[in-house]
Amino acid sequence: MDPTPEQRDAIATYGDGIDCVIQAGAGCGKSSTLKMIAASDRRRRMTYVAYNKSIASDAKKSFPRNVRASTGHGLAFAPEYLPRLHRPRQTAHQAAEAIDVRKILSIIGQTPAIPTDLGQPKAMTGKLIMRVALDTIERWCHSSDPEIRAWHVPQYDGLTSEEPRNALLGLALPVALAAWADLSDEDGVLKMSHDHYLKLWALAGPKLATDVVLLDEAQDTNDVLSAVLLDQVNAQRIAVGDSAQAIYGWRGAKDALDRFVRELGAPELTLSQSFRFGPAIADVANLWLGKIGAPLRLTGYDRCESTVGAVYEPDAILCRTNSGAMGIVMEGLAAGREVALVGGGGDVRRIAWAAEALQAGQPTDHPELLGFPSWEAVREYAAEEDGSLEVLVKLIDEHGTDAILAAADALATEARADLVVSTAHRAKGREWNRVRIHSDFRPPTPDPKTGNVVLSREEGRLAYVAVTRARQSLDCEALAWVHTVTAVAS
Repeated sequence: MDPTPEQRDAIATYGDGIDCVIQAGAGCGKSSTLKMIAASDRRRRMTYVAYNKSIASDAKKSFPRNVRASTGHGLAFAPEYLPRLHRPRQTAHQAAEAIDVRKILSIIGQTPAIPTDLGQPKAMTGKLIMRVALDTIERWCHSSDPEIRAWHVPQYDGLTSEEPRNALLGLALPVALAAWADLSDEDGVLKMSHDHYLKLWALAGPKLATDVVLLDEAQDTNDVLSAVLLDQVNAQRIAVGDSAQAIYGWRGAKDALDRFVRELGAPELTLSQSFRFGPAIADVANLWLGKIGAPLRLTGYDRCESTVGAVYEPDAILCRTNSGAMGIVMEGLAAGREVALVGGGGDVRRIAWAAEALQAGQPTDHPELLGFPSWEAVREYAAEEDGSLEVLVKLIDEHGTDAILAAADALATEARADLVVSTAHRAKGREWNRVRIHSDFRPPTPDPKTGNVVLSREEGRLAYVAVTRARQSLDCEALAWVHTVTAVAS
């Protein structure tokens, strides 16, 4: 296919030898544009940085030979990490015993019990404290910060007010520092993860042997990798992505497109011609782009006959929450369908086991439920403060954990399934012919003072990702509330 005028502009800007940013809308050919750039100049060494391993593997086959395709972790990997990466799975309890969390806390005089937002005390076992410490290290590893600080300790439902938060910091920070000291030691006892060696590599200030850096899916790049790539001052840097699809901020990702523009003064180009869907779906996408204040607008592909309306036999149903997805899975199984869940049943099993533990009066280290002393406390909190937990509570109270675990075991592979269910987060980068959006995408609550229906940009971006997964037919009736939105959160 001949390049579009926008693609020709991107190739020409590369030829000028300057850093640049390319905002590429959903289905707008960003990968093919990067291949065109690489093919336009085979004399220079290029490093293509992919979002995940499968994309990197595909790029190795399709990009010219002058391009090294890798993930960020692939750039950082060294063989000496293998023994610690290949150690047996280490639970939080085993990790706590390995570095002796109780001894660490006794030395600093900390008592492992804290209040909660509901006023009920929460006993913090060594296992729970270790889980918070490991989560803290993970968040820090995603950042470009040189040291672990209080803001790296995650926020947990039930432990967000000042007193519980301060108590949690007093327990988690010293253990996190001790755990990182162990992970940094070649003779340490803790199991290493891929994020750990990426952080070690970044802290060492690496220099890449390359003339050009091509960063793909730049809107979901962790700061730790962005900082390394920005530091490659002897290379031409090209970042490609879609700021409107930046949906992983909750796990440490930042929009590197914005950062490249701010810190490098890079010109911003666009790819707006979508080849995934026709004008009808493009119109829906543009509605959401307008609501979140994105400057980009998509042009639908005239050769695609896409429709927007009721879809009675979807290939995929996209949900806002894991709980909503599991509810659809159970409905499908009860109707005798072969149902696949994108990402598998692991997350479902873990949350069911966590709920089961709380129901039995035992603690859990699951990040969504760690801050609660009992299942009744989860119910109380969900009823008063949190819509996503409300869906989870309803699902578990109606069906029970045994039924949910059985459903997770009954999932089909995607190749065998006649229905695929996914959260919108896991659907990113995917596409199906016929897509229905599930009703757990809830409308924002009107502001009690102004009456405005305020949409958060995060939720708006997630809806945009969801509606742009369809190629032919899109059922987005569940998002009809978009027309009531009167303001966007800053």
